[in-house]
Amino acid sequence: MDEQSTDLVHSSVIRNRMAIPNIKMTNPIKKLVSKQRKRYTEDGFNLDLTYILENVIAMGFPAENLESVYRNHIDDVSKLLDQKHPDHYKIYNLCSERSYDPKKFHHRVVTYPFQDHNPPSIEVIRPFCLDVHEWLGNDERNVAVVHCKAGKGRTGVMICCYLIHSRKFKTAKEALNYYGQKRTFDEKGVTIPSQRRYVNYYSMLVQENLIYKPVVLTVKEIKLDPVPTIFNSGQTCIRLVISEWTSADSSKIRKVYSSDMQDIRRSDSDVTIRLAQTTQVRGDVKVECYNKHKMKKKEKLFHFWFNTFFVREPVVTENGNREHKNNCNQHEKTTRTNSMDDSSNLRLPNFKMRTNSIGNVDVVDNRLLTLYMNKWELDGHKDKQNKLFSPDFHVSLLFERADVTEPVVGELSESESSSCTTAEEDDTGCEEDGWESGFLNPVA
Repeated sequence: MDEQSTDLVHSSVIRNRMAIPNIKMTNPIKKLVSKQRKRYTEDGFNLDLTYILENVIAMGFPAENLESVYRNHIDDVSKLLDQKHPDHYKIYNLCSERSYDPKKFHHRVVTYPFQDHNPPSIEVIRPFCLDVHEWLGNDERNVAVVHCKAGKGRTGVMICCYLIHSRKFKTAKEALNYYGQKRTFDEKGVTIPSQRRYVNYYSMLVQENLIYKPVVLTVKEIKLDPVPTIFNSGQTCIRLVISEWTSADSSKIRKVYSSDMQDIRRSDSDVTIRLAQTTQVRGDVKVECYNKHKMKKKEKLFHFWFNTFFVREPVVTENGNREHKNNCNQHEKTTRTNSMDDSSNLRLPNFKMRTNSIGNVDVVDNRLLTLYMNKWELDGHKDKQNKLFSPDFHVSLLFERADVTEPVVGELSESESSSCTTAEEDDTGCEEDGWESGFLNPVA
């Protein structure tokens, strides 16, 4: 259920709160809100909760008061965990927007917060995985309980990353497919492209044994090609906004660039915005595109996240060719599913994709790189009928890089540990100490 539908349910509950005498009457509402998510209905419980593994649980937010009418009631969740896993469970709260009384869970609550409908900062993923891995390794009876608000998207990103970290699955595609099958009836677990991209990012780090280090890039140009179909009516202008996570708080973002409103003419074949000012980005970056019709309010067309570390020169084929064409129309046309996860599709000529769903990178010269995102790698639209964008629509970003060094390969020290926010500490999110200098090979 989307946010608007959930709000309607909430409003209906408030209007009719006196007509709900007991929890049994709320079960149909809970089922409606959980939609395609699988529920735990054994032992007298009815909760939006699923065992992804025997010791890893995904669930919806443990709510109180009126919200508990359509979400998991915190007392029911506590009762289930105390009954099935007494003294051997730990809660992982991914919500940046809310919290609850940790005493309900004997203070075994930690937070790794990031915003709803967005991916986590890449620097949050590994500490989370290390935390879960250590907790589960301390005792075979221990279980990790992961939740966000709905217990699907953000929860799925982090659980899938842990499945890769712990070597349960080798690839992001395998982990995402498994999670979708276990958590939902329609097998649509993590559906937001940028969230799936970050699972692929972490898979890439694990598979290639890389040390993550934030990379600084200068944005030179952003192009939308061809012009979005919605602009064909004329009297339309466009604005692009670039933001990045703040280094002090990985749950907050700051704006680094906002273009002027640019008029779009019917005769334009593409939309090209060249940045006159020097705009550098580092780490996790968000690009947003807004449309403003002369007679209507501003609306967002799409957005997407990427990380500058992964804007790298693709692997050269065995014959060593370096033929580059700055034309995304050379990409193969694919379906939505294939463009998300099949590395055989959307590859640039003569290059092998380094990993899936991370976008395509073309090398213009020794210092310039172009990142391509096709239509189904963009968040915030469901344009299956091509009413907003043509099937071959793509966004390209031209960067200048500060260095040309290759990523470092290394191994993780078994003594290395992570730190995060516990329920008894200040809610400042996970610390970044040790991340940049640490290694990314997961503990076996």
